[in-house]
Amino acid sequence: MKGNDIETPDEFARALNALRRASDKSYRRLADECGLGFNTIAGYCSGRHLPQLAVRAEFAALLTALGVPPGAPQKVWLDALRELPLRAGRSAAPVWNPYRGLEAFQPGDAEVFFGRTALTAQLLDRLGACHERGIPLAVVGPSGSGKSSLLRAGLLPLVGPSTLLTPGAAPMRQWAAHAAQAAADAVVLVDQFEEVFTLCADESERTAFLDVLLECPGPVVFGMRADFYGRALRYPRLAAVLEQGQVPVGPMTEAQLREVIVEPARLAGLVLEDGLVEVLLADAGREPGALPLLSYTLKAITELAAQESRKTAVGVRHYRAAGGVRGAVGQTAEAAFRSLPSHQQAVCRRLFLRLVHTDDGTADIRRRVTSDELLDTPSTGYADDVAEVLDVFVTHRLLTAGDQTVEIVHEALLMAWPRLTGWLADNREGRRVHGRLRTAARQWRAEQYPAEGLYQGRILATALEWAAEPGSDEVVNALERAFLTASSEATTAREAAARRRVRHRHQLIGLLAALVLIAAAAGVYARQVGDSARREARTALSRQIAEKADRLRDKDPGLAAQLALAAYAVSSTPEARASLLDSSARPVARRLRAGTGAGAVMATAPSLTAVATSTGRVRLWRTRDGGAPSAVRSELTLVDTPQALALSANGALLAAGGRTGGVSLWRVADGARLPLPGAADRHGPGLALSADGRLLAAGGDDGTVRLWRTASASAPVVLTGPRAVVRSVAFSPDGHTLAVGGDDATVRLWDVSSPGRPRRLPALTGATSRVYALAISPDGHTLAAGTAAEHTVRTWDISDPRHPKALGKPLTGPASWINAVAFSPDGATLAAASSDTMVWQWDTRSRQSTGTLPQPAPVAAVSYADDNTLTTLAGDGVLRFWTVPGPVVATGASQVFSVSFDATGHRLLTGDGDGSLRLFDVRDPQRPAGTGPPLRNSPGTGSAALAGASVLAHDARTAIGGTTDGSIRLYDLARPAHPSPAGPPVSVAGATIEAIALDPRGSTAAVSSDDGTVHLLDVSVPSRPVARAALTGPAGIAFGVRFSPDGKLLAAAGEDGVGYVWDVHDLRRPRLLTTVRGFSGSVYATSFSPDGKLLAFGGADYSVRLVDLSHPDGPASVGTPLIGPVGEIYELAFAPDDNRLAVSSIDHTVWLWDLNRPGDPDLLATLKASDAGLLTVAFAPDGRTLAAAGRGDTVRLWNTDPDTVARWLCGAVGDPITRAEWAQFVPGLAYDPPCP
Repeated sequence: MKGNDIETPDEFARALNALRRASDKSYRRLADECGLGFNTIAGYCSGRHLPQLAVRAEFAALLTALGVPPGAPQKVWLDALRELPLRAGRSAAPVWNPYRGLEAFQPGDAEVFFGRTALTAQLLDRLGACHERGIPLAVVGPSGSGKSSLLRAGLLPLVGPSTLLTPGAAPMRQWAAHAAQAAADAVVLVDQFEEVFTLCADESERTAFLDVLLECPGPVVFGMRADFYGRALRYPRLAAVLEQGQVPVGPMTEAQLREVIVEPARLAGLVLEDGLVEVLLADAGREPGALPLLSYTLKAITELAAQESRKTAVGVRHYRAAGGVRGAVGQTAEAAFRSLPSHQQAVCRRLFLRLVHTDDGTADIRRRVTSDELLDTPSTGYADDVAEVLDVFVTHRLLTAGDQTVEIVHEALLMAWPRLTGWLADNREGRRVHGRLRTAARQWRAEQYPAEGLYQGRILATALEWAAEPGSDEVVNALERAFLTASSEATTAREAAARRRVRHRHQLIGLLAALVLIAAAAGVYARQVGDSARREARTALSRQIAEKADRLRDKDPGLAAQLALAAYAVSSTPEARASLLDSSARPVARRLRAGTGAGAVMATAPSLTAVATSTGRVRLWRTRDGGAPSAVRSELTLVDTPQALALSANGALLAAGGRTGGVSLWRVADGARLPLPGAADRHGPGLALSADGRLLAAGGDDGTVRLWRTASASAPVVLTGPRAVVRSVAFSPDGHTLAVGGDDATVRLWDVSSPGRPRRLPALTGATSRVYALAISPDGHTLAAGTAAEHTVRTWDISDPRHPKALGKPLTGPASWINAVAFSPDGATLAAASSDTMVWQWDTRSRQSTGTLPQPAPVAAVSYADDNTLTTLAGDGVLRFWTVPGPVVATGASQVFSVSFDATGHRLLTGDGDGSLRLFDVRDPQRPAGTGPPLRNSPGTGSAALAGASVLAHDARTAIGGTTDGSIRLYDLARPAHPSPAGPPVSVAGATIEAIALDPRGSTAAVSSDDGTVHLLDVSVPSRPVARAALTGPAGIAFGVRFSPDGKLLAAAGEDGVGYVWDVHDLRRPRLLTTVRGFSGSVYATSFSPDGKLLAFGGADYSVRLVDLSHPDGPASVGTPLIGPVGEIYELAFAPDDNRLAVSSIDHTVWLWDLNRPGDPDLLATLKASDAGLLTVAFAPDGRTLAAAGRGDTVRLWNTDPDTVARWLCGAVGDPITRAEWAQFVPGLAYDPPCP
């Protein structure tokens, strides 16, 4: 060949690759022959990069290995290589792309590194301060928050002499090669510090590296992923560093993200078209993990634009073509994968699984892998397949290849590419086994193959079992296979030796006959010891699973409930029982995976829910009366990836907004696509069908709204006015009003009663950030708008849309963007889906929050299927059906001082801190509901405000409340919806009423007060209570009071630290029977056991004392005080059917004890579902339902029967726990879902 035959780098690569194919040599063999790296040669042959003059000798050796002899033939190649840069320089200069994609910014990129100026300055200051104190600076943040770029392009260019290293599998080797050679005052920067825990398998080396790092004389800074915080805390010196010298890296603000987008473009002379920046900001959000995806998207859309023109203008059309922030990386990776032939796709899967490290307790993390490990297989041609797969993914900048190593360019790929996410989810526990095997095999080789380094016993059995599974042989390399073989052979040899020893022992059996009985006894003992060890192991495992369930409950209560069931099945420990019972006291969602995934969108109609996945598949479910959703047989397949979905109220029509293919309209019954003129170029997330399905509105990126009459073939009407992207549209129930919201922070109204001639109505202003979501109440009177940066929901009265009025202040609570809003069918509740991973609910009348529903990811959609069923779709792609409000009674008051049930357990009365009594129907604990308005002492009635003391009559026809001036008030509840006073206030004591109790017949009330008296009243005629006796004794406030089950005794708790017991069987002559002392503070609560033989007192010293009343005239203390709570005990309650005692504490817990053996009490559970300090607790008459409340506005309801809870949960949680979830949270135990 001649030098001028090669004009471009592509021609150079093709010619070199032709030589390689003609030589029939693999990349690996060529690397061995010439001294260049395997990846380097692959890069030359693909055109990814050219040989540099610094490796001219090695390139010549490569040519020799390819059959090009030294001398003139090689000189032709070298001359061509020298000419290529000159020829490339004469061609048109490419557009400079200032964005870095998934790759971390390097020190040389400092000029295009934006958004972290303030944080960089903070790091510089803290680095100096930490160095003065002799400790490193720790930079901690979640994956995707930009730690590496911050350290490399932000801090490193400012610190002078420095050295940069990543720990890798051998951190001490890296230290010797970098930091140990640096000047004494050089700054040592350690990036990806978490590799010390993931890639370094040798604990002694890990410890040595930490020691040299912590004792380095110069300044040290390291960056670490936040999910390895727990690992780091295991090392005391490192924990001290994290406590004293830590700088967190959180998500960027909107202004910082704007800088990241706009400033590099300005430097490069790029033009960002109108609307692009706002679209990027809106889709990126403020989640830390979105930053690398945004960077990749910016790079991709700039490249797309550069293909059109040298005068590059980057616009929304390029953004859509690239797939958007959430889709660009996955779209590129999937395209790269599909470009491979089928056999190389299998190689690709094996390759990527080796490039990811899976461990317990942390998210997956990329790992740097050597070429030897990737190529360590006897398969013919495998090395070339690996090289070609690498070349494809390196070319797409999804993998980074050095001379001898390969790694995924950023962890963001692990979540952004659905196919890879699926690979990682499959057999997660198997990948953990493989990871441990990989580490052990490398360690075995590093230590020169010692016998003591081999597997044996259970760990060998587990590894062999995994290796025998289908598909495992595809991922085990030669070293790992050799390690398993050696381990198996060593075990076989040991077993053979053991058998020989057994044969020798058999020869001595005659001599040992006399010891048979002793041996038998020893065997029994051994079995007992073994049984005990197994029980202890199961107990420990049960507690571990229960702890994980408790931690997960505030993120994914449905999954937490299944873990609690699993914990209880392993062993019924108090921790597992508590976790199980706590699941009954929180709303639990029915989970449906059913093919949904990340990027799914949702729409609902009454009793119908539709979900479209990123593949365009639409599935539908029908719900009836809060029951389990059932799949509708008909399914649709859209022609485009959806970004919005809408259903007509009757479920007949479905509209879909695609990311690239416009808007489409479908008939649900038969899946037919209906004509929709002018819809192909409509792009935007705002989409709505009117309730009757006659009208369809679609918002667009261009700030317009198109309005179709679905039964007409005419073109849509175009509504203008918004000055930015339209995010949300909503019709009023009658279809006459259309609301439009978007990025200009304004809600616009149109009268569309005549669709052909819509009229603009007054705009709704006040919002200061983008309007992401709109909803109109079922009566059409209220409009709700969810905002982005404000994190609020604003409401307006639009009963007359020509004169809309703002309703009060915005609803607050969410900590991030509002993505969707929805009204309940009765209009009483407004729900908002937020990126803070919560669904927030408000009472539309009081505008008070009624609770939140936690999700494991930002919530994208929310809607009501009926009054008691809320449907949500979160970023994890799981559809959830919630029974609302769940086992939570919302009072709307700031505190609840007392709770009591009627004799049926169907009614619950609360005495609240706002001076009210409230009655609730709780016959279905998952759907408690108020029965009527709050009961209050109105001004002018001659009585002071209610103080919170209350009791509900056994027949639920009367409620009694105590006031702040020592009176009581009885209320007639015969008509719960219209309660009324039964009579005038009755003056009882001279100070605030603390507690009220009824005797078993319901005819006598005991009332305690702050003046130290307990009064007995006949309340058999509610309209005319009659005072019977006044009991004295407490020196100070008299707190809790209780009658014995037979009504003959009355107990009271005193501020003076004494418990009092009176004989009240004759109300005319009550007498003090005994006092209980020994408390170190006030006594607040008391309760009798169902048989009346046991009395409990609790109070300010955090303990409960028991008194035996088998002989009332001679009571005796029982055992030692019950301890456990770490706060004051304000209420006690025995279950009505057994000797279980519930103890509520201000420490937010309810303790359950079994007192069937009072001298040896058994702790059943410590309930932790409450998020507030508890002041009151009560059992329902059935002995199962437990209510507790206190310093919060809610009463929480527990079912205390574990078996009943287990059956209920299995019918309520939906899809069973997956194998991947099981492997993550229940490692070491075979997959056994508790609700198959």
